Amino acid sequence: MIYVTLGTMFLDFERLVNAMDDIARDTGEQVVIQLGMSTCRPENCAYFDFLPREEVLEIQRHARVIVGHAGIGTALDALSVRRPFIAVPRLKRFNEHMNDHQLEIADAIERRGWGRKVLDMGEMVAACAEPLTVKADYHPNKEPLIAAVRNMVERVSLN
Repeated sequence: MIYVTLGTMFLDFERLVNAMDDIARDTGEQVVIQLGMSTCRPENCAYFDFLPREEVLEIQRHARVIVGHAGIGTALDALSVRRPFIAVPRLKRFNEHMNDHQLEIADAIERRGWGRKVLDMGEMVAACAEPLTVKADYHPNKEPLIAAVRNMVERVSLN
């Protein structure tokens, strides 16, 4: 199963929805798309708008590959469930975002070996057929942040 996430942007990401719909039609592989606020609806994929985070992570754990907009949270979720990730940045020229900051994020994801960047939807079939190997040595480093926030909350609550 391929899991696709479009994030929470209010603009459509029709390019990606259509590419994944074609893959589902042509390969018969199950594709599940989190559409968010997108108005574009696939014909050959299962889809939903939003689900609670834990339900989304559970779907991701069962995915063969995760395809998503180039949001850092999406990349980190794919790493945390140890699934190959394909980053497809939303682009301003297609009216998918207000600017092209996701290009920089996709470049960083690819540079770190966290996933593969795809700009041309013609590359999506090959990217999904042979995704990059998951980076085995990735471990989230959120403990220091959690400790700092906890410490701050304790200090504030004592005053």
